[in-house]
Amino acid sequence: MSFQYQRGDIDDIEAVFRLNRQVFAESWSKDVMLQSLQVGYDLLLCFDQGSLVAYILSQDILLETQIMQLAVISTHRRLGIAKHLMLQLLAEKKDYEQVMLEVRVSNLTAQAFYQHLNFKIVGKRPDYYVKTKTQACEDAVLLSFSPPT
Repeated sequence: MSFQYQRGDIDDIEAVFRLNRQVFAESWSKDVMLQSLQVGYDLLLCFDQGSLVAYILSQDILLETQIMQLAVISTHRRLGIAKHLMLQLLAEKKDYEQVMLEVRVSNLTAQAFYQHLNFKIVGKRPDYYVKTKTQACEDAVLLSFSPPT
């Protein structure tokens, strides 16, 4: 497989929205995704043979980056795509004070993935994830990465 990585923008919203709905039980609406790009969120994409297979969406606030979503289609997981997207984002944010994100308490695989990339657990957000048709209300683990100085 040969993957192509590139920056995303508003023109990619349809494909990003479709992938968002496939990957997340609590998917964002298309309007919210569009508004996030209009106000300056960063979007990195991964394509396989012209099809979007992964993306990472982040927001910069002063000298902090908040990772809002990292999505990889199920058929392309464990191929290094998420790691590549994360390393690209971390390289771009090397002058920032920290990169933060939340993960479901029950998502031990994601927690291990981020900890492997030197993210540290720094807290918990009670009842962060709302109840959906398929998932109960759940706490989030807050993880932080501080680039080396």
